[in-house]
This record gives sequence, structure tokens and C-alpha cells, in this order.
Amino acid sequence: MQIKEVNLFTHQMEAMKQFYGTLLELELLDESASSVSFRTGNSVLSFQHAPDQEKPFYHVAFTIPTNQLAEAKKWVQDRNIPLLSKDDKDEFYFPYWDATAIYFYDPNGNLMEFIAHHSLDNVVEGNFDSRQLLCISEIGLPVDDVPDTISKMNGQYHLEPFAGDGKQFAPIGDAEGMFIVIDKETPWFPDGRNPGVFATEVKVETGQPGSLRIQNGLYSIVSI
Repeated sequence: MQIKEVNLFTHQMEAMKQFYGTLLELELLDESASSVSFRTGNSVLSFQHAPDQEKPFYHVAFTIPTNQLAEAKKWVQDRNIPLLSKDDKDEFYFPYWDATAIYFYDPNGNLMEFIAHHSLDNVVEGNFDSRQLLCISEIGLPVDDVPDTISKMNGQYHLEPFAGDGKQFAPIGDAEGMFIVIDKETPWFPDGRNPGVFATEVKVETGQPGSLRIQNGLYSIVSI
């Protein structure tokens, strides 16, 4: 599966424009008083103004080249972006996924991740920069009922989980792109915060065109 576009909501619009456009140097695609869109490799990351008093936060991951985790880590640190740590580690290898990741927050409090999937053939030589953010590879979807969400995604798009217990946690898709379906009472790794349930719009490519709304209509998923 490929994630083509993710549209999220923010209460920190100007800070997000600065963070993604200036600090992370993503290509600006569109900007208005109430929204902004950035190119990140083969994907588009967009933000809209959140409704008054709402402070949404999300989990999003970007794929980086399999051989550039150390370079990506230095690149983030050179921008004075603190990495999240757990058990005295700030990079994490996931054996079942054969992937290594680092985590940080953006100004909105979103849990952001750079992940190198070692099963993908995407080695890049040279220095790391924003062009090595190859795509959006994960979007978190906290839900009331993980098994029901798995069933709906399988029925609509023929997608299945490849890890997790299927009850509280289920990455649905593959190394190229996945929905991180998580019980809304299960804390995120590695920061331990309980997920937030906020409006999320995702456009994907699954080979099974169609649309699906889940979590009482808060999550809109369109496949092309």
C-alpha cells in the first residue's frame, strides 16, 4: 500500500509552516490562511486549522533510505529537534518489521517518526536532506474496536495486519505504507501518551478503489 496524501488538523498553523517548510525544508505545495500542504517524497502532508478549543495530535511516520538512519538522526539533531528516548535509547530496532526508527515531536505535539525499513531496496548515497524523506509510511488511527476496524479494511481494500495482537494493536498494510490501528486506550510507543481521536483524511493506493469512513466517521480513507 502507498499513502499518497494525509490531511490533519492543527492548532499551531504558523508554527507548523515554519517547522515543516523552513526547518525540515519540505517543498511547499499550497498555502492559505487556513491550510498548508507539503511534498514529502511520493506523498503529500497537509494541515488545516483545527476547530476552536480543539488541540488534535497524531502519529505520522516518514520512510527514509535503509542505509541513512545515522545521517537522518544527525540531521534532526543539527536542527535542535530533541529525539524521544526510552530505556536510555533514542533509536529503536523492531525485529519483526526489520526496521529501525527515531521519534520526535513537531510544534503541534504530533508523534513524528523517521523509519528505515531494511526490507526495502531504497539505498541512497550521499548526504541526508529532506529529499530522503521518501514518503509517508504510517498514519496512526486510534479506534474503539481494533478487530472491527481490521474487518472493515479487509473487506473494503483486502488489507490485513502483518504484526500486532489484532486486539489492541494492528499495523495494516505493508512496509511501503500502513495504518497503525491502535486501541485508543493503548499508549503510543515510545512516549507513553494515550492516543487522541481526531479527524483524519487519508488518500491511499491499494489496488482496490473505494472509500471508507470509520470511527464514527472521523476517519476518511479514500483508495485510488
